Amino acid sequence: MENFTFFIGIDISKATLDWAVVTANKLLFHYQSSNDQKGIKSFIKHLMQQCPEASFDNSLYCMEHTARAAPRYI
Repeated sequence: MENFTFFIGIDISKATLDWAVVTANKLLFHYQSSNDQKGIKSFIKHLMQQCPEASFDNSLYCMEHTARAAPRYI
């Protein structure tokens, strides 16, 4: 079983992505970006500024599966 330090929840809508970053049952920050490649890159940049120790190895990304918005991320 893997152990994750960061849990990153993503609420997907047609125009935006709402990101919530949690560790140790504490919300570290919320971030909203556009639902496109530029928005995802802006979140990753913000995440690295806020939590430099976060990586794809120690973070679990969770999102809802919506019929039209999610397939590009899965």
